[in-house]
Order: sequence, then structure tokens, then C-alpha cells
Amino acid sequence: MAGKSDSLVFGVNRGTLSGPRSKQERIRETARFFAQTLRAARMGAQKWSNLNNKHFQRVVDQMRGRGAGDGRIAEVLSAARHVCRAYGNECVSRDNSTFGVHRGTIANPTTKAADPDKVAQVLHALRMDTSYVHAPRAAAQIELMYQLGLRREEAAKVDLVNDWNRIEHTLLIQHGTKGGRPRVIEALSEQQETALKRAEAFVSPSNRKGIYNLMPQGMGDEWLHRVDYAARTHGMTKKEMGCTLHGCRHERFRKMYKDHCGFLPPNCHSSLDAFQEAAQNVAGTGWMQRDAEVRDQIEATAGHSPGRRDISNAYLGSSK
Repeated sequence: MAGKSDSLVFGVNRGTLSGPRSKQERIRETARFFAQTLRAARMGAQKWSNLNNKHFQRVVDQMRGRGAGDGRIAEVLSAARHVCRAYGNECVSRDNSTFGVHRGTIANPTTKAADPDKVAQVLHALRMDTSYVHAPRAAAQIELMYQLGLRREEAAKVDLVNDWNRIEHTLLIQHGTKGGRPRVIEALSEQQETALKRAEAFVSPSNRKGIYNLMPQGMGDEWLHRVDYAARTHGMTKKEMGCTLHGCRHERFRKMYKDHCGFLPPNCHSSLDAFQEAAQNVAGTGWMQRDAEVRDQIEATAGHSPGRRDISNAYLGSSK
């Protein structure tokens, strides 16, 4: 079993990870489990930079032998990939099916999208709030989540100084992303660029030279919790509004779907049959093509690869 002298465990502790400290600790803890499991499989690799698909497959086989399910195995592989990337190792397959690991369904049968009118009320209340000095800053970031479909951390860490191309109307999202994967949001709309312009008032130098973000200077990732608290204080909770802060991202993708297809996504209907009937009434037999096209777009906008139907299902519900 891996111990304090194990080089892989030592590498987990020393590797540089991104994201909130709590997230980093979860990754390190899970990656240490990967290292211990690899040792139990009698694999003697010494460096994360040298791991490959063979090592990952041995961990999968070892975990399956202990009765672990695909969800837990996928979590362990994800953490190990994070540490591999921290050491410049991009050789391991990013597709879990390479190792015979398949995702379960995470389709949401009912929409979690925020109500646009209620979001507007929350944003107005935050902008007018004089009891908290950073309330308008929180409003600017929540608006970016709503207009662009950004995650909370991405909205806080977007670099408007360096990554917003005002001529080509694109925005590079590269800080605070899930799995460290950058992406470009193209063809920004007038509404989206208006939101970006409002957010410019809150640009601050980050703790990394030459990089700017929308967090209060010196506060760091603690700001992410402050944004959550500000949103909850003004009613953005499941109990009061029927959604959480993440519902802003859900609403962006619901809107993308409706704008492209002309009909609402599956989880806005009472049943799959009701959805398919509504889709056929609008687009006839072409509804499935429209559905597939916009799902590819949404999956890419969300920071994943086109074709990840488990991702679009989570936001839209399954159309099959």
C-alpha cells in the first residue's frame, strides 16, 4: 500500500492544481486513493508524468474486483487525470469508455432553469443594495452566468482585459474552468456584450501577474462563497425561486435550445410524448435534427465536447 514514502503520493501533495482549495483537496484525496489502488495492483510507476492507459486500466480492474461502480471509478480516474495534467502528462485517454467505464444517466426530468423575471428582480435588488459594498459586483457576475452560461467560478475569474475580443465578438474562458479546459464563446450577442461592459467596472488585478478578474482584490476564492450568499440573501434559493444560482446556467441553455429549435426542451414538458408531439408540430420530422444540432452547440458552450448527451440531458432532459 502507498505510504508517506511513495513517490506517487508525494507527487499528489506537490502537484499544482487549480480551483477552490476545497476542490483541490477532494482531488488530492481521490488521487491518493488512485495511487494506493495502483500499488495494490502491483504496478510500480514512480511518476505521474509516466502514467498511461495501461496504469489506468489496472486501477479500473482492481476497483471492479472490489465491487466499485462506474460512478466511483469515473471519479477516481478524473482526479488522477488532474494530477497527470499538473505534471504535463496528456497521454491518458479522456474517454472513460476506453477503460470500459460508462456514465449513468443524469437527465433531469424537470427543468432547473431560473425564471428570467425573477433573475431580473434579484439583479436589480443587488445593484440597489447599499448594505453590502460588493453587492453590485455580485450582480455583475450573476448576470454573466445568466447571459453566457458560465459556471460560478468562471464568471468570477473571467479576464475581460485579455480575453474579450471586442472586434471579433468572442470571449475566451480559460480561468476557473472544469478540468482546466479552455473554450471560446463566439458570436456574442448585444445583450451578452452589454453584460460584459457592466462587469468591466469591477475588473481587478488577480494574484497572478498580468491576469485580471472580477473578484475583490485580495479576497481569493472566498469570494465564490460570498456570491452564493449574496444571491441567497436576495431570494435565489430553491425554496423561494424554485432554483439556485446554478439555475442561471440552466436558463441560458434552455434559451439556446428554444431559439434554435422553436420549441421548448423535453424537461419543460409534462412527458416525453408531450415533448415529441410539440416538437413535431413545430418542425415536423426535422425536429430530431434541430435537437441534435443545438445539443452539440450547448455541450460545447458548457465546456464539454459535442456529443456529450449526458451533459445536455442534465440541462434539457432526454429527447429519447
